[in-house]
Amino acid sequence: MPAIVSQFSIHGLNLSFRSTSSVISKSALHHLRYFHQESAPENDSLTIVFEAVPTAAAIPVMISPTARRLFSRPVNEKDKFNLTPWPYEIYRDHKRLVINFFSRGLLQVDGPAGEAHGYVVKPELWHPDLCVRFVHYALTELLKWKGFYTIHATGLEKDGLGVLIPGDSGRGKTTTFLSLLRSGYRCLSDDHPFIHKNRNGIEVLAFPVKVDVTENTINLFPELREPSAPLHKGVVKRYFYVEDVYPNGTGNSCIPKIILFPHVVDRSTSWLEPISKKQALEDLLPQALLVYDREVGKQEFQTLSQLVQQVECYRLHFGRDVLDVPNLIDPLLKKAKS
Repeated sequence: MPAIVSQFSIHGLNLSFRSTSSVISKSALHHLRYFHQESAPENDSLTIVFEAVPTAAAIPVMISPTARRLFSRPVNEKDKFNLTPWPYEIYRDHKRLVINFFSRGLLQVDGPAGEAHGYVVKPELWHPDLCVRFVHYALTELLKWKGFYTIHATGLEKDGLGVLIPGDSGRGKTTTFLSLLRSGYRCLSDDHPFIHKNRNGIEVLAFPVKVDVTENTINLFPELREPSAPLHKGVVKRYFYVEDVYPNGTGNSCIPKIILFPHVVDRSTSWLEPISKKQALEDLLPQALLVYDREVGKQEFQTLSQLVQQVECYRLHFGRDVLDVPNLIDPLLKKAKS
């Protein structure tokens, strides 16, 4: 099958994506639809290629005997939100990062060259969400070399100023995000905004994706409980797209001013607790993706450190007054604006 080619522009970086699998091509196009370009740019900044193969033995890539193993992950069926529930190993093989998924496929990333090449065994048998995660992994590894870092957080913007809400699943991150979104904030990302350093400091850039919600979260918001609410069935949760529920609810970039670390409490009201910059950085670092290159890791650490110094940091003790959370956050953002 000839390769299907799609072009994207991600905050000024051009990406050419090619695949011999229509399943992976459709998943990539859907995942990156906000950045899609109809015409090809003169020069590609990044290139990602995915090939479908019938078996792992057909993958034309060998990990050299001198490659250094950086990470090994055994199978964990309970970990449904990781890249995949399959085991994998990560190697540094000369300039390349090689992720071996054994019988499922292999991904190699050449960060300095801006190129990633993946081989997927029978992708037509995969759920689209797994294809998306492979594509996203390749993309974020390449973007690190361009100074664009992702963190596991939701990002929102209001009047050009930003709120970041990092945290693991179950800590109230998405619920806090929706409470602010419905009150006039705009979405940058529900799961992994970009953090980028420019000449004026740190900025947060959009990476809008679908919003995954549990049934408990749906029941907290009247607009999601409506029979006509545009909710779709996912692998584990249901999901929706911000613009389908909150028109004009997506943004592009902002200056970060507040970081909230949510913590669900069994109380009727929520409250904020200021935390130190040191504590905030310690809490933020686990939400950044693993880094496998020393220089890239150094640059990412410096960027996250500068981010923390640039913002006010709080622990949000998240009670049952879900819809009233904007009343806590609005005054902070108004103060940061003045």
